[in-house]
Amino acid sequence: MKISISLPDDDVSFIDEFGAQSSNSSRSAVIHQAVGLLRAASIETAYTEAWDEWAATKDAELWDAIAADEFADASR
Repeated sequence: MKISISLPDDDVSFIDEFGAQSSNSSRSAVIHQAVGLLRAASIETAYTEAWDEWAATKDAELWDAIAADEFADASR
């Protein structure tokens, strides 16, 4: 999909410099990489929040008790 965006001159200069110093062959490739990094950061935040929410439940306590039993039996 083709879109049009407006950026300040210094952002365009940065994109051009980054593209020249990396394996990105175009401005679009640089922007695509940046969007991928933003998406990854968002996913990491979502997983961290979900883990923290789960860790605060009684299920986490139950899991810890069961996991401890599993490790205790591992030597057999």
